[in-house]
Amino acid sequence: MIPDTWQRRFKWTVYTLLLINFFIYVYQDIESAAYTLGADSSLLHWARAYVTTIDLIAWFLLIAFFELETGVLAGRLEAGGRRRTVQAVRILCYVAILHTTFADVSILRDFQTAVRLPASADLCAYADGSWSFLENRDYTTIEPDNCTTIGSGPEFFAIDPEPVVTDRAGLHEAVVLAWTDLAENIAWLLIVLANEIIVRMQTRGITGGTALALVNRPKVALYAVIVGIACYWASKGQFLYFWDEILWVGGFLAIEGNLHAHRLRVRASRRPAD
Repeated sequence: MIPDTWQRRFKWTVYTLLLINFFIYVYQDIESAAYTLGADSSLLHWARAYVTTIDLIAWFLLIAFFELETGVLAGRLEAGGRRRTVQAVRILCYVAILHTTFADVSILRDFQTAVRLPASADLCAYADGSWSFLENRDYTTIEPDNCTTIGSGPEFFAIDPEPVVTDRAGLHEAVVLAWTDLAENIAWLLIVLANEIIVRMQTRGITGGTALALVNRPKVALYAVIVGIACYWASKGQFLYFWDEILWVGGFLAIEGNLHAHRLRVRASRRPAD
């Protein structure tokens, strides 16, 4: 077993790195928003453009609650106003995360319904500075000096509602990446749901048995799916996404360690005194 001191160091190192990654993603959202938002963009478009930032804030709050519930404040967040406050913030977090899920579905639908441009279309016709070319999550402003070199025609597609164009290879790539985003988001939701159930079961003194095992075991497969998706992103050269995903797995493994320690404390508290 890993000594408690090393476990704490691992946990807080991972949390610190996740916080650094958060600011990197905020910067990326700001950069991408410059290509996808305009003066007439609605609040929904703004929420979609900053979906990663919103999502990460919600995840940070959730992991903080898991840390408190299974760590320093184990058993002390269940009473009175404190409990109601925690529940209210949790609900807001899940609303934000579900917003990410719906945004992933919406983005996938946009890619699947991309409009094929006329066969005679030339990217140089879109080089007015308002259109961008999408490839492997990156946006490049279409300008007169690059309109003949980016993309591989003759087929090009417009992705509504943003002023974005891509070629057939870029569109296929975007659809696959959108599916992985959706699958990754659902896998994390299922892991959090399992952890929520486990915490409630342990709080009620259930620290073993078939029911707990049925909730716990599927998480191994879900973590494997998430790591597999992260490896796919790395194969596309998206090493920041890979690194971030591995950090989140590390963060939740720290929570798994907390759940194990919490289980032992509950068992010890219910053991008859000698």
